[in-house]
Amino acid sequence: MRLKDLVVCLGVAALAACASQHPSTPAAPPLRVAVPRNSPPYAFRQKGGLVGLEVDFARELAAALGRPLDLVETDFGNIIPALQARRADVAMAGLTITRARQVLIAFSEPYLRSGLLAVMRREDVPRFTSVSSVLRTTQPIGVVTGTTAERFVREHAPSASVAVYPTAPAAMDELRQRRVTFVVHDAPVAIWFAAGDEANLGVLLELLNEEQLGWGLSRDDETLRSAVNGVLARWRTDGTRERILARWVPYWQRLEAGTARR
Repeated sequence: MRLKDLVVCLGVAALAACASQHPSTPAAPPLRVAVPRNSPPYAFRQKGGLVGLEVDFARELAAALGRPLDLVETDFGNIIPALQARRADVAMAGLTITRARQVLIAFSEPYLRSGLLAVMRREDVPRFTSVSSVLRTTQPIGVVTGTTAERFVREHAPSASVAVYPTAPAAMDELRQRRVTFVVHDAPVAIWFAAGDEANLGVLLELLNEEQLGWGLSRDDETLRSAVNGVLARWRTDGTRERILARWVPYWQRLEAGTARR
């Protein structure tokens, strides 16, 4: 073998040895985030793509964790089961932190102080000017299945009949059609629909209760929960949380203060 050929062979062998000693870093696994199907302002389809408050948070979270994002659209009632069955790593669905849910899943630190609001037809706004006037009603109240609003209305508006719907848009359509007098939902959703249809809908800007919204995680994944909380803490100081909330949740500062009053 010529000396030149020997040098080339040795060089190739050396490179191969180096490659075996320094294997390439495996790609980070996708961050699978369950978001609720057809649930503005949290997650909904617009021009063929997914948009919304939780979609924006999910994209920022995946980028902060250095993982590609896999959005998993899920009916709201299947959000928690998706976590339990490990079909998702995080649930970002406008979830209220409750003791009952904490038995099933873990939660991040709260990302928004919120509560329930009552949406009504514009013509009824002068008639219902306080929380008590809503809760004393004998009229039908619409809620979305599996939400804290459903449980709250059943417990605190005993004279009302309760109509349960699969999604907020379906409930709001029934309100416009006069099949219910109110729709009770968490504040970001209530304000979104009222602001988007001011000619027909109004909202009593007084919280029926107070709630904290957080992101759901598996109870046995403390590493991810710690990482998510670390990102959220950074967002509170660098303005990321405020920027996203301002885009999707009018009056969010008032919600943080514990009231949605004008």
